[in-house]
Amino acid sequence: MTGFGNDNKNIRKKNALENDIPNKNKLISNAFLYHSKGRIKEASEIYKYLIKKGFNDPRILTNLGTIYQQLNDFDKAAFLYKESIKRFPKSFEAYANLGSILGKKNKLEEAKSYLKKAIELNSSFLMPYSMLASININEGKLKEAEKLLRKCIAINPNIAESHLNLGCLLKELGKIEEAEISLRKSLEIKPNNDLALTNLAVIILEIGKAKEAEKLLDKAISINPNSSMAFNCLGNIYSNKKILDLAEESYRKAIKLQPNFALAHNNLGNLLLNNGNIFEAEDNYRKAINLEPNFDLALNNLGSLLLEKGKTIEAENFVQKAIDSNPKFELAYVNLGSIKFELNKLQEAENLYLKAIEIKDDYKFAYINLFDLYDKTNNLQKLRDSLTLFENNKNLKNDLFLFKARLLYRDKKFTKAKDYINKIPRKWLEDSSQKAILLYWSFKGFIEEKEKNFQEAYQCFERSQLNPDYKKCDPKIFENYIHTYRKNLENNNSFKRKNYQVKNGIELVFLLGFPRSGTTLLDTILRSHPEIDVVEEKPIIQNIENIISSQYKYSLSEISKLNDEQLRNLRELYLKKLMIYSTKSKEAKVLIDKFPFNTVCLPLINLLFPNAKIIFTHRNPYDTVLSCFQQAFEPNNAMANFRSIDSSARIYDLTMKMWVEYKDKLDIKYVTSKYEDLIKDFDNNILKVLNFLNLKWNKNIKNYRDTALKREKINTPSSSQVIQPLYKTSIEKWRYYEKFFKDSHIYLDQWRKYFEY
Repeated sequence: MTGFGNDNKNIRKKNALENDIPNKNKLISNAFLYHSKGRIKEASEIYKYLIKKGFNDPRILTNLGTIYQQLNDFDKAAFLYKESIKRFPKSFEAYANLGSILGKKNKLEEAKSYLKKAIELNSSFLMPYSMLASININEGKLKEAEKLLRKCIAINPNIAESHLNLGCLLKELGKIEEAEISLRKSLEIKPNNDLALTNLAVIILEIGKAKEAEKLLDKAISINPNSSMAFNCLGNIYSNKKILDLAEESYRKAIKLQPNFALAHNNLGNLLLNNGNIFEAEDNYRKAINLEPNFDLALNNLGSLLLEKGKTIEAENFVQKAIDSNPKFELAYVNLGSIKFELNKLQEAENLYLKAIEIKDDYKFAYINLFDLYDKTNNLQKLRDSLTLFENNKNLKNDLFLFKARLLYRDKKFTKAKDYINKIPRKWLEDSSQKAILLYWSFKGFIEEKEKNFQEAYQCFERSQLNPDYKKCDPKIFENYIHTYRKNLENNNSFKRKNYQVKNGIELVFLLGFPRSGTTLLDTILRSHPEIDVVEEKPIIQNIENIISSQYKYSLSEISKLNDEQLRNLRELYLKKLMIYSTKSKEAKVLIDKFPFNTVCLPLINLLFPNAKIIFTHRNPYDTVLSCFQQAFEPNNAMANFRSIDSSARIYDLTMKMWVEYKDKLDIKYVTSKYEDLIKDFDNNILKVLNFLNLKWNKNIKNYRDTALKREKINTPSSSQVIQPLYKTSIEKWRYYEKFFKDSHIYLDQWRKYFEY
């Protein structure tokens, strides 16, 4: 019965319309009034009544179309706009509204034609100008969009939204001062517009007015407590001020208010990554990309994170997508260049750095990476040529001094090198990228050492260890990792397995020891032999460890639980990856996996490959520890132990204890190579290693420097050293720094005696 009552009510209402409002204009005015007050149902009933009665007015069809458009029924709206245009060819509002719908449907060319027609019919009508500007922005035609928005303002300078839109566009164009003026003008007209307040805050934050930006955001949030954009920007302010808990709280608030806010997810990812929370950072980058698949910032950031995790190929794919999304994204070109460098695609890396420079000729980060590539690959002539090519770029003055000093150092002109590096003012250090700062202190440390200024050299090396990425690392994790492997020795049955021979007659060898103990020199010498190939410092064993923990669910202290099938699978995977990195053109009989810290993984190596041979290199423990401290390694949990002489000595002591215990308790075939003996008596020491490998002497062995020069890239800090003749200056070098070892003797003296130094 309720339904019948409702029907009768509607009939009475309709009759009232017919009897009480006979005037067409009054009906249209009432409908417009209802619409403006949000009473859409009443407004649409009036328009439908007018259509039914055959009233002939373009406003009827167009306004009803607007209601359907507001209700997201775009098909009905488009039909009404087309009908209005058909009956009233000069209905400029219908053209504009139809253009708006077509724009939303991504039919951009058709949309533009209708919007231009609206302007042709009424050049003072603002809406089609702003809609055309929006389409041009989406197409990347920012200058065309600017012209259209300025036309809006010329027609009516008192519309706050026009100034707001122009201000946001000018920011994208890099016209920061003009953008600030436009946004302040918008706020003059409409002081409580939270969007204008927030966008102005974003801009003035960029130019260093953080306090004013924070006040603007506080006001924006007081006006609109649900402004996700304002909370996101507030997070940026707190992040810059290093108030990280409030920054995180602000980003999370922005995401809570707007879960599909891709930029806030990206910014939260950056914050979490800097705090060492890699897993949640990755999750937020992926959420940002899922929300906006072409979000260049998130794609680039995820790629950088994946590179840190060692997932180089996946990193390469994401950063390439960032460039595909934004071909003018200079940072992405540099990051992709760094990834290509890791993949030994050196020509591609060089081209990417040069592309970044082409996009932005004052982009110092790209120049630093380009010059560093030439230095690390020993392409010194290209480095000289580049420094000459760019010497007139005034923005690069101090960057050029840095690498001129590096070249002079490598040319053994140490006093001149010092003169050049001392030309660089401290202000440059404050304004430079972290990479440039660390290179400066590293270069300067080695220059001061050659000038026998050992106190100053030591202080420079200390500063070269201040890489902020070490915040994400924990040296204790690596120490615990070593102890975890040690537990395998407590199980007497751990390694009683069948012998395993590598197929194809290849002799598998592991070259290990401790970082900076001479592994790179020996690697370069041995790979000069035509029957030896060396895979240098690829984390293949670490990949196997990940499978053991993630797929087989065993701790590294439980590797004895691996069954024969699992061991077979792990061997095959290891060998497959090893072959990928090997030199395809070289039909080697001996394949060496060189990774110094694999010393601590010997239980796993011995379990997988009980017949594998081990070459253990060592050097004076004091010189080894000093050299580790002097290197600016890429941060990870292992390298975090090398940030001081004392911590380097502690991890050296622990590693050597593991070596002694493993060689005594595991059934391994090994030979030792003493760095100092190799320097003093090259032939006999190399012959000892070759005999161990069942290989004969080859004349190419003595041409190892040529081998080093032919290698495109050497994956260690020794890249500049192995191309030089054998030298003795690194022997007993620690004596110059003896006072800094006062707390390290307890760790190192026993090993100096053990290795007979």
